[in-house]
Amino acid sequence: MRTIRALLLPLAAAALISASPAGPAPAQVDALLLKAYGGYRSASLDGPADWQKPVYSAEIAALIRDWQKRIDDNLTSLSDFSWFCDCQDWDEKKFRWTRLSLRALGPNRAEVNVRVNAGWDSSSTQRLVLVRQGGRWLIDDLFSDGVPTGIKATLREELAAKPGE
Repeated sequence: MRTIRALLLPLAAAALISASPAGPAPAQVDALLLKAYGGYRSASLDGPADWQKPVYSAEIAALIRDWQKRIDDNLTSLSDFSWFCDCQDWDEKKFRWTRLSLRALGPNRAEVNVRVNAGWDSSSTQRLVLVRQGGRWLIDDLFSDGVPTGIKATLREELAAKPGE
């Protein structure tokens, strides 16, 4: 009986280790964050708006498409600021983002916290929920001072509101 137990313990431990959620490699997350935040380091305003960047999960991308059709160039609470800098203006020479933490939420979900400094004397912290889709890590939600309930919830609220509200 001791021999069987001695053999089964390492196998059980190996099963638990392999069952633990493996999140994205930090390099994968940093590549995604560079796509999201990298444009702020340029003085050019020719780049895509934050909601046009190819960094979102299928669910958020669908919500954004519906939202863009709905707003039709009208200002809303989501369209009057840049989502990733959580600002309206930034200093491209001093703009910085720093990944503070990264943790797995499951085999295909992770959470990353990012400190964002728009170039002024203050910074803010954003929380991004990531999902793995099509072999890539993508943003499935973004929480910041500008969207404390998250991008998903705020997009849904704006889609549900009557035009002009």
